[in-house]
Amino acid sequence: ILLSFGNNEKGKSLLRLANSLVKKQKDKSTVTAMHLTLSDEVHSYNLEQYEKDKFLPLIAESKNLNQEITTLFQATVDIESNIAEVANNGEYDLLLIGLGKSIFEGSLLGKVLGFTTRIINPDRLIDKFTGKEGLFENSPFDERTRQIIAKTKTPLGILIDKDLNQVNQVIIPIFSPEDTFILDYAQKLIYNNDSKIILLDVNGNSSTNFVLKSAINSLEQKYPQNISVIDDKIVKKEFIAKLDLLIISVESWKLLLDKYSIWLRRVPSVLILKH
Repeated sequence: ILLSFGNNEKGKSLLRLANSLVKKQKDKSTVTAMHLTLSDEVHSYNLEQYEKDKFLPLIAESKNLNQEITTLFQATVDIESNIAEVANNGEYDLLLIGLGKSIFEGSLLGKVLGFTTRIINPDRLIDKFTGKEGLFENSPFDERTRQIIAKTKTPLGILIDKDLNQVNQVIIPIFSPEDTFILDYAQKLIYNNDSKIILLDVNGNSSTNFVLKSAINSLEQKYPQNISVIDDKIVKKEFIAKLDLLIISVESWKLLLDKYSIWLRRVPSVLILKH
């Protein structure tokens, strides 16, 4: 796993997530933490000190988790391209990046996700939800994340971090059979972290799609204590409050924003996966 972080708190959340996916398979897995900075922001003479400051909190967290990490630091002129380049050229099965809170401050999506308290003109809200304006000008991601999505060939996880401390209670909404690949990650979380996984079958695909049905059945047989399937359209806020993480595919994330945005205010941290 390669994780790329900007600030330390996000880095620690990404590391906790990576650890949950591999902690019992340490002999077969590696976790690399990467921090890239713009060349013109750091003078070469204090690069070493800067690198030390950036990685110290992460190294402390890795000791805390008993998770070995490799660190990678570079000054670059194009952070997004460089992240994709390192991911594409290394032997990584997954790239994890954070979607910064700052992107949401004062934006409509920030309001929807409960990140911002700024009052937004209600007429604009109506425009957004009736599709006159896209949440992110027709994209559920900011420009920086869009670039990384476009350039990265490895599987990618984008974490919207609301102080992710543990990955014990996880909900995975399944909107279509294409979401079946997420069950591989569910299996890793159960095996390595003993996570409890709730599959929310939004459109009844688990009974009609053979591949999805088989994947769910095999998980249920192997880990009956860890997996449950629900098909409630209405998810109570008290229920959502108990969760640590919502995992969703990029395509379903777009759907969730369009149709079920009422949920989002209450969701815990979100991991958006592209395979």
